[in-house]
Amino acid sequence: MNRATALSFALLLGPAVLTAQTTSQSQPPAQLAQTMATIAQQINGCPVSLRASHAPGGDSMKVNGVRIEGAAQMLHLTLINPDSRHIVAANVTVRGFTDKPRLTQTMTTQDAPDTAKTLNVSFPADSGKEISAEFLVPGLSAATFIELNSVTYADGSTWKLPAGRVCRSQIDGIMPVGNR
Repeated sequence: MNRATALSFALLLGPAVLTAQTTSQSQPPAQLAQTMATIAQQINGCPVSLRASHAPGGDSMKVNGVRIEGAAQMLHLTLINPDSRHIVAANVTVRGFTDKPRLTQTMTTQDAPDTAKTLNVSFPADSGKEISAEFLVPGLSAATFIELNSVTYADGSTWKLPAGRVCRSQIDGIMPVGNR
């Protein structure tokens, strides 16, 4: 990221950060997280706020009792919907790295993801404003970003990402270990 872009981004987010700092004294952490997610949603034009984190068990996942071979990442996706409509599904693209060997120089930003997987994620029908689901992304040894492509609501309507826009979230870097 060049300095001009970084400065523009800082100027854009400056008021949001100050607002978050001001409201953090009067809001519990959960409300503060939702406030920050709403601000991010307004900035990037997404219909919902998007959070993703790693979930344990991607390396030893079984489907119908059969062990999945190869690299895979288990992810936990959370959407916060300011709308009153219930979300039943989302189409997402997960960007990350395959398990091929690579040499990465430290302290550089040139190590861009080398693959992307597009998946449909289903959510429980009795969801509220905050919904979540876990899903497996086969073929990735590390997941770095998730992009929201479309959202399907319980009434059958769909929001699709306009051409040239990005609705993206970095995946939380904490990697849980073990199975549930």
